[in-house]
Amino acid sequence: MVLAVIVAALALPAPALAHGPVDPSASTFLARVGQAPAGATAKVVDGDLRMWLRVDPARTLIVLDYRQAPYLRFDRAGVQVNQNSEMFYLNQVPPEVPPAGLGPQTPPHWVAVTSGHAYEWHDGRLSDLAATALAPGARYVGQWRIAVRDDGAPAALAGGLYFTPSPSIVWFWPIIVSLACVLAVLRLRRPELDLRLARALAAVALAAFAVAGIAQQLHGRPNVSVGQELILAVALAFVAWAASRLVRRRHGWFTFFLIAGVAIWEGASLISVLADGYVLLALPPLLDRVAVVTCLSAGVGLLAVVFVMAERPVRGRRGRPAPPAGPGAPPPEAPVPPGEDLQAWQPSA
Repeated sequence: MVLAVIVAALALPAPALAHGPVDPSASTFLARVGQAPAGATAKVVDGDLRMWLRVDPARTLIVLDYRQAPYLRFDRAGVQVNQNSEMFYLNQVPPEVPPAGLGPQTPPHWVAVTSGHAYEWHDGRLSDLAATALAPGARYVGQWRIAVRDDGAPAALAGGLYFTPSPSIVWFWPIIVSLACVLAVLRLRRPELDLRLARALAAVALAAFAVAGIAQQLHGRPNVSVGQELILAVALAFVAWAASRLVRRRHGWFTFFLIAGVAIWEGASLISVLADGYVLLALPPLLDRVAVVTCLSAGVGLLAVVFVMAERPVRGRRGRPAPPAGPGAPPPEAPVPPGEDLQAWQPSA
């Protein structure tokens, strides 16, 4: 039940005001704003995918679409979208084919989308230059430009598009090395050692899960939403619950399974930070990558231990002598020593 709540919460996307792809955790390209009309505040969201714009209510600003037809209008009443703009149809989910004949000469059909004075939309002009061939070592791709009319006068939102290469593949190695080490320990067939290993991996996985969750949910697009704060609160509540069970040793293999599951889920959902150069999370990129690698390493390793725990029969008595081993037989499993929690081997949460 706890796992279902956490997974459902983490699967919820952060709210968005317009259509198009959202919530990447990393990107190869990053668009930066360098110019905006007076009274307007512009921010690029999700690397090079979306534009967020706030306009002073005293001004009237119209954003033009790809064919220079009106697309959005910011004025004292709020924000309206022109349903006779090709961009209106292209930004639907899924994208729709615009009716034939739409263009700058088509009379606009304005429909209010918010009474506020900020809006966010997907704009392909931010990433149009992403296919440009770059010289080795180049980082600046070129300038992007979105035409607008500011109180009737021609103006523009403009800035630069930047590239950074992918991080080293070495980031994936700790995941493989960690799993190999866990499997080597499990081959010893010592239940008390397996239990201590599970506790250590669970503690590390919980810490990494908390850091990754904070980095993900406190990254504003451009602001942190109430939904993000709620998801973070649920995730941290799970961390506190699981940590308390570890400290009090009131855990079984199913508790470890829950911890492994959420850690792997969080690491997998943020795996792009290990593949793309620009990290779009709230914490420093190095810390974000370490948290993701640790989630995956500890989660996968803990899952391997859980499988062994779940398959091992529950012992009724401590220290029960094992039958003598024949020639070539593997050594008997060591008895669970006094002080260890026998319930750790039972299928209880």
